[in-house]
Amino acid sequence: MATGERIEEHVIFLIKTQNTDQSNEDALGTALVQHSNNYKIRLTHMDFVSTFPYHMVVDQDCKLVQVGKELYNHIPKDLLAVGTPLMRIFEVTRPKIPLDFDSICNFINAVFVLQVKTTPMEFQRNANKRANQTIEGHELTTDDNAGAMVPLSQSQHLKLKGQMMLMSSGGHIMYLCSPYVTSIPELLQYGLRLTAMSLHDATRDLILLNQQRLSDVEMNLQLEANNEQLENMARDLEVEKGKTDALLREMLPASVAQQLKQGLSVDAREYEEATVMFTDVPTFQQIVPLCQPRDIVHLLNELFTKFDRLIGIQKAYKVETVGDSYMSVGGIPDTVEDHCEVICHLALGMVMEARTVCDPITSTPLHIRAGIHSGPVVAGVVGAKMPRYCLFGDTVNTASRMESHSPIGRIHCSENAKNCAESTGRFEFEPRGKVQIKGKGEMNTYFLLRSYKRSIWEIIDRKRGKRGVSEILIGAFIHSDLDENCNSIDGYFELREGYVDDAVSKVSQTNSKTCVIC
Repeated sequence: MATGERIEEHVIFLIKTQNTDQSNEDALGTALVQHSNNYKIRLTHMDFVSTFPYHMVVDQDCKLVQVGKELYNHIPKDLLAVGTPLMRIFEVTRPKIPLDFDSICNFINAVFVLQVKTTPMEFQRNANKRANQTIEGHELTTDDNAGAMVPLSQSQHLKLKGQMMLMSSGGHIMYLCSPYVTSIPELLQYGLRLTAMSLHDATRDLILLNQQRLSDVEMNLQLEANNEQLENMARDLEVEKGKTDALLREMLPASVAQQLKQGLSVDAREYEEATVMFTDVPTFQQIVPLCQPRDIVHLLNELFTKFDRLIGIQKAYKVETVGDSYMSVGGIPDTVEDHCEVICHLALGMVMEARTVCDPITSTPLHIRAGIHSGPVVAGVVGAKMPRYCLFGDTVNTASRMESHSPIGRIHCSENAKNCAESTGRFEFEPRGKVQIKGKGEMNTYFLLRSYKRSIWEIIDRKRGKRGVSEILIGAFIHSDLDENCNSIDGYFELREGYVDDAVSKVSQTNSKTCVIC
């Protein structure tokens, strides 16, 4: 094969006839009928142009002699007049040869693809229609625009695909072709309909098969898109479910929340011994009238966020908050022996962490007080729409009394709480003596001073920092990049710096609203 020689697509049919012997004919009971070839099958001109609606016949000068009737719907009538040069109407897309008689004869077995040069008739008709309506002063409606305004860029020039056949006269070539389309969208782009195709044209079946294939592909793509959307929705649902579960665990103990998720009823449970603690800000009622509401919310949010962190560290349980009062419990809902030890460590950490919050009025460290009592408690879920985990019993009321009778900055414990804490831990308590407790009479109470098992820094899970009274109380000690040797090793010296004398405390403190659940 010479370099650069072109290869064109063509089809050659070889037809062989097979003789059937007489014995087979007799066996089948059939006989050959001899047809006479003395007569010719004739076809009128109108029947021929209808049977082959897209054909063309050209002479040796490649000028039109005859065309199919459907071409008049795509090409202006004056261009289809007899004698019009073929190259004026069409350009050869395939094969790449000059459009003349000799070149066509040289590639007579190739598949020819011709493309119309002129503007599509559909576009011309729509343009004329719009021009006439504009002249008459009538503007197109939305419905008219939908069917008439087809941009030229979207109107495709018709392509024809077929075979050139040299006629018996030797001086004419017939181009038997059909529109070069493979799908319904392409058919619509050319302004064609399936009815315009001749019945014997295989293009009709090809278009329908391709349309079925495209429909299957589109359906598969849609199914994949739906599956992907369902997967995304499932992932989003899992994320939202996780958020809901996390919120439920914040409101209720994990074990109780799990039972509610499973649709089980949660019965009230009695605990023989648990430790309840209340904390509040004694000066809160003095701060409220002098601050903006958003400042109060910011203050409580900062304080309770620090307390929540300590709850997680000490493995205690936060029951609820009411105003400036913060209620927590140890030994509920999971029973543990060192419940009072846990709450005592939590109280020491809360007193220290509260001093890292600034009083918005005095710009000094914030002081809290705490009350602790141990005893029997009944716990259960109350409510259906907004379930709450609540504690009931005299232990809750006594813990609240311990908190309300505590001086500023101190941790006030009952004798039961002291004995329970010392049974598992090692703490230093300071006797306060007998105190008249509202509704309880005289009770021996104690102040919790320190833990011998854990330092303040271990309790609050922070490193020691630079020492200085104002800086320590505001919270500069929490920075790990400062000199840790400037603070005491266990941190209890810094804790004692914030204590307020009992006499001063009685004059300055005002009881806050406290959560008491009996």
